[in-house]
Amino acid sequence: MPFKSVIGAISDHFHPKMDAVGITHNGPLEAEDAFIERTVNKPMPRDNEVLVQVLASAVNPVDTKMRAGYTNTGVFRIFGLDVVGRVAAVGSCVTRFSVGDRVFYAGKQRQAGADAAYQVVDSNLIAHAPSRLDDVAAAAMPLTSVTAHDIMHHGFHLPVERNAAREKALLVLNGAGGVGSVLIQLAKYMGMTVLATAGNPESKKWVHKMGADFVLDYHLDLVKQTKAAGFDQVDYIANLQDTTGYWDLMVRLIRPYGQIASIVDTTVPVDLGELKSKAASFSWVYMLARGNENVYLAEQGQILEKISQLLESGDIKSTVTKVYHGLTANNIRHANLDVAGHHVYGKVVVDFAPNIMADGDNLGPEGNSKSDFEDRPDDVKEVDGLTEKEDQGSVSEKTDE
Repeated sequence: MPFKSVIGAISDHFHPKMDAVGITHNGPLEAEDAFIERTVNKPMPRDNEVLVQVLASAVNPVDTKMRAGYTNTGVFRIFGLDVVGRVAAVGSCVTRFSVGDRVFYAGKQRQAGADAAYQVVDSNLIAHAPSRLDDVAAAAMPLTSVTAHDIMHHGFHLPVERNAAREKALLVLNGAGGVGSVLIQLAKYMGMTVLATAGNPESKKWVHKMGADFVLDYHLDLVKQTKAAGFDQVDYIANLQDTTGYWDLMVRLIRPYGQIASIVDTTVPVDLGELKSKAASFSWVYMLARGNENVYLAEQGQILEKISQLLESGDIKSTVTKVYHGLTANNIRHANLDVAGHHVYGKVVVDFAPNIMADGDNLGPEGNSKSDFEDRPDDVKEVDGLTEKEDQGSVSEKTDE
């Protein structure tokens, strides 16, 4: 073995380690080896980064899409974007955070993910987690909240302030998903009338609970339902489901000078010219563009600080609906199956606490004792805006969105 390789191997041997869950190929999620557990090197923060001990992480549709598109077969890759955790170390240029701070964030898409005991993240992307919410409830919020905020601010050009859009009407296509669940709440905080689509009785109930004034059945004629609600056209449309499939509907229902924002790729070209006669506009929203392009990073942290305040005040509530306990390959796989199969409304969260043990590095009470762990999901109840976990031997599939 070359001398440099020997030195590298020795250095790697003595490097601090951590547990992680990831993939080495993009085979079917149903396969037992869809995710695997490994011990890997613990990362260290650079000047403007923080090292976060991950306490809980949520699964998003983008996580399942990233896994499905993975082509670097044989190379271990860690996914996971949504995090709540505690700061374990800070870089030399970090001033906003200190060791022990409880934070939440959505990380960068092209860096090692959150399905690990620790993660390094750019300090600009993170915010102080709301103290009113437990780890599970807080972990559900970062990516979807920033996306919802971006729809309002960058897509619709509205200030996200109380009653900033009174007497305006918003149509949300896919109100029961993670983004829709937050967007409805933000819209009501801003004074809007909200029409939102849902499919089955459970998801309709959820959308109504999030604050929608009118719940529309997407299986039926949406134009007729919108008119029955008292609206021939609406001021804003948020497409969180199918840009191509709903294009004609959106062109028909958007008001002159109205705005449409979408987070979903088109599958075939659409005719933007159809909006010209109404002087209506269309915008893409993709919150991960900041990290991918390394621009406006501080804005993300600022948005999350605002979201944290709204969660503290109870103006918006956590959207977690399903929880798995423990950082295990099986839990990560099942959480991804839930999201990829559209089997839950709201958000699916993996609570890492059962794997956090006192090892000298752990911070706070979460690391001081072992936890009895059963590899199964929980349902979640909401009590006074917070969450309580109920053990369940099995969890039914709740929605087709």
